[in-house]
Amino acid sequence: MEYFVNNFQTFLLVMIRMTSMFLIAPFFSSDLIPFRTRALLGFLVSMIIFPMVAKGSFGITSNMGLYSVFVLREIAIGLFIGFLASIIFSAFQLSGQYFAVQIGFGMSEVMDPLAQVSIPIIGQIKNMIGLLVFLYINGHHFMIKAIYRSFEYAPVFPLGEGEFFTKHLIYSFSGMFVVAFKIALPVVATVFLISIAMGVLSKAAPQMNVMMLGFPVKIMVAFAMLALLSPMIIRIMKVSLERTFTFVMGVIQAWPK
Repeated sequence: MEYFVNNFQTFLLVMIRMTSMFLIAPFFSSDLIPFRTRALLGFLVSMIIFPMVAKGSFGITSNMGLYSVFVLREIAIGLFIGFLASIIFSAFQLSGQYFAVQIGFGMSEVMDPLAQVSIPIIGQIKNMIGLLVFLYINGHHFMIKAIYRSFEYAPVFPLGEGEFFTKHLIYSFSGMFVVAFKIALPVVATVFLISIAMGVLSKAAPQMNVMMLGFPVKIMVAFAMLALLSPMIIRIMKVSLERTFTFVMGVIQAWPK
């Protein structure tokens, strides 16, 4: 306890980086988890890792102005690591957006409790499936481990290395669209073929109300394909999350000194 009291400034920096990650990282950032619970969890996890990371050089100073800069540094690092891991969940939502409009679900939107934005129902379903996969592969454990390793590889936030952060952000956003396209492609392609078939049918039988017939068929086939391809979609999500974890750890290890 005496060691903790004497190094309270260092502990505060550790806790700030940890709680900053909790504010934006998947699962931890959900508003379904009360803020007090997240704050308590950040405090307890910081207490556990504090003795192992306190040996590093944090440059503790008695100057409050300089210490405030250290606090902002820890907030920036925690938010950056959490943001890199959260981008992949935007891909799961985007994959639902790709074909929600095509099957007539574009107007049916719900509030996402994780991101606090309105998204189509299909995107919300895929987002929740992705969250379950995230917990299944212990993604919440990885996020805590990433913060712990960041104290070794990313002790400071290099303000003059904008190219480093821009490069990895661009890579993350481009990967987001690729993952979304992989997940949505089978259903989008099937709905596209149905649209072509309906167009040919309208030419062959003009008296048929293809508009009224097309939407129920598209919805039925899209959900059937979604149920049939669920194992493949879950597999893609699992591989994408694992690659995201590898990418985040690679960013931490390549952190500018």
